Order: sequence, then structure tokens, then C-alpha cells
Amino acid sequence: MSTNEILSSPSDAAEPLRFTPFHAAGVLFIGVGLVFAVYRGLMEFDLVPIVGWMTWSHIHYVTIGGFTQVLFGMLPQLTARKLRRPLPSRRTLRSIFLALNGGFLVLWYGRAYGRTLAFDVGLALIWFTTLAVFLLLVAMVMKSDGEQAWDTTIGLYLLSVFVFLFGILYAIGLFSHPWQVPGGWHGLREAHVHANAWGFLGLAAIGTLYNLLPRLTQTDLYSDRLKNASFWLLAAGIFPLIIGPWLGMGRLVTMPGLVLYGTGFVLYFYNLARTYQSGTRSSIARTLLTAQIWILGPAVFAPFLLFGLPLGIRSTWVEQGALHFFFLGWALPIALAGLRAYFRNLPCMIDGALGLKDRANPTDLLPVDEIPAGISLWTLVAWNVAVLAVGLGFFFQDQTFATYLHGLGWLLLIGIWAVQLAKIVAGRRRLRLESSPSDQ
Repeated sequence: MSTNEILSSPSDAAEPLRFTPFHAAGVLFIGVGLVFAVYRGLMEFDLVPIVGWMTWSHIHYVTIGGFTQVLFGMLPQLTARKLRRPLPSRRTLRSIFLALNGGFLVLWYGRAYGRTLAFDVGLALIWFTTLAVFLLLVAMVMKSDGEQAWDTTIGLYLLSVFVFLFGILYAIGLFSHPWQVPGGWHGLREAHVHANAWGFLGLAAIGTLYNLLPRLTQTDLYSDRLKNASFWLLAAGIFPLIIGPWLGMGRLVTMPGLVLYGTGFVLYFYNLARTYQSGTRSSIARTLLTAQIWILGPAVFAPFLLFGLPLGIRSTWVEQGALHFFFLGWALPIALAGLRAYFRNLPCMIDGALGLKDRANPTDLLPVDEIPAGISLWTLVAWNVAVLAVGLGFFFQDQTFATYLHGLGWLLLIGIWAVQLAKIVAGRRRLRLESSPSDQ
């Protein structure tokens, strides 16, 4: 059975996806991240007091906050549907939700106000919650029969959550209990970013987009063979990327990992691009495809840093800019597009509270008559130009024009971000208002 058939065909064995607290929290965290981003932009013009934890917060409220919420809410459900297994119980998902968010809030308090104990407690809660999600996915695979259990998407889901455990663990050595490692603090931070960004967020998104993009373009995936090949390259590359930096073995370990991961990503991107070309080329698919370019933004500068080649820019500034290329160019657009695609039609936590009759396939939840709209071509261009401006602003922090790049870039990003978030919420509210009594 093809990827597209699994996504678009009803099945008596497939339970409908459910709206969970994770989805509501994901929108909330992205909204809070927007507020923090506004404050961060005002800091650039000295219009508000400087807050030391603001940069860390506005990134992590979108990544560990918004993105992780969406993934923890969807991965168990998508895995269960892919494997034709029962969905996790509401009680299980609720327990995971409370542990994840309780841990994140305690961790944020400890990180922002220098409370080591709070940071450790929050981090431990997140780590054990992630372990529980990983074991939940493994249990589904172990109880499944046939080739579905060996599907590439399932492998990417398992690998992403497993690598996330390393990323969380590294945070201890970065903040509360510094580790003495050959690569030093900066090497450990690099490994932490690789594990969370390219490992957890990247691999989970790749696995999901392998299924979602064909559905959005109403066609089959271009090549299952390329899909399988990309998985093995990504899997082989991610572990050197999360180990090499803190070992201080950039040239011997990290660089080969980067080559493997990058090659796997190129195969993945080519596969999606050919799929997009053969399909309906919807605007939301175009948004998702364009965002993929930014995931390798940090990789462009890796050879200069690993081999000590002159760039004329401080390495710390390069790292900051490259991280924002990934965060603003890739992670945030995918999170917003994912919410735009599914948030509107997910059934409420209270059965029957939102009518969906004749509006969506209960095993798919994309509208039967139209693909959700993304952003216009000009808005997409404006977003990516703004991402480039913000990143370059980090590269040239010692130049006067950097302030204007930052300010104008953030202003444009925040405006588009706010509009998209409003449309996500409005779309669900409009569906609720349009639901007739017979649909309830």
C-alpha cells in the first residue's frame, strides 16, 4: 500500500485522530513565543529593558514549547494509525501532557531565574516523559505484524524521540552541572542543538512530511526507494553529529556525520520536490517545501568552523545566525503549516462538541473538498527575506546596519506570524459556528 493510500483511504481498522491538550498548548506556546519575539525585537532598538533569558525563551517556547507539543500530541496517534493499532488512551496522553508541561514550566523558571534545583527537576520530568513516549511507540511496533512495523516513517519517529533523550541530557552539562568534556561547553552546546534540532525536530518532521506532502499534493510519493535510502543515511549521520562536538572530534567524527546526514536530506528533499511537481502544487505544500531549504542553513558554515577557515565573522555570531535560520526558516513555518492543516478539523476533547460530518475523512482530517490554504507566494517570499535579514543581522552585530536588519526582519516576521496564528484559531472557531445541530 502506498504512502498516499494509507493517508487518504478510510480504514475500518484506523481510529479517527483526536484533538488533545497538546494541540491547544502548541498554539498557546507559539503565541507566547510570538510575544517574546516582539519583546526581543524591541530590545534591538533599546525600547525595553534587556532581559537576559529572552532569546533562550522565545526559541524554546516555539521549539520545546510549540513544536514538541504538536509532536507529542501527534506522533503516538500517527504511529498507531500507521500500524493499525488502537490509539493511546486519553488518560495516557493526559498524563504525558501534564508531565511534559509541568516539567517545561519548572525548567523555564529554573533557567530564567538561576534556580538549579528547579531546572534539574523540570529537566528530569521532561526526560522521563520523553522516555515514556519512546517506550509507548516501541510497544506499538512490537505488537504489530507485517511490513508496516518496518516502515521508514515509523523508524524516523522512533529515532527522533530516542535522539531527543540525548539532547535533553546534554542540557544538564550546559546549565546546572557543567561537564568537563574534550569539546568544552561550546562543543556540548553544539551537540545539544544537533540532537534537538536535526535529531528530534528534524527527523520527526521528515517522517511526517514523507506522508503529509503527498496527501497535500494529492499524489503518491515519488520514490519509496529514495525514502528508504534517505532514512539509513539520516540515521547513520545523526549519531556522529550528537557525539562528535562534545568529544572535540569535529573533523574526524562530526564532519562525516554531517556529510551522511546532508546526503540523506538531499535525497529526501529531491523526493519531496519531485512529488510536489507531479501533484496539485497547493500553497501549503509550497510553504512546507520551501522551508526545507533552511534546515541545512547551519551546515553551510560548518566546514569553516570545523577546519578553521577564515570567514571574517566571529564563530559565536555565525552560530547564532545559523540557529535562527533553522528556527525561523524551517521549524516555525512547519509548525504553523501543520497546525493550519490539521488544527481546524481535529475533533474536540469532548465527543460531539465539534461537528465534522461531511467535512473530513475521520482517518485523515483534511477537508474532503479542498486542501487547507497556506500563505501567498509574496508572503512566502517576504518571510524568507526576513529570515535572511535576521540571520545576517547576527553575523554582522558590530555593524550599524545590523540593527536595521534585525529590526525590519523581526517586524516582518512577527506580522506574518501573528496573522497566521490568528487564521489558525479563526478557522477552528468558524467551523464550530457553522456546525449545524444535526452535525453535533
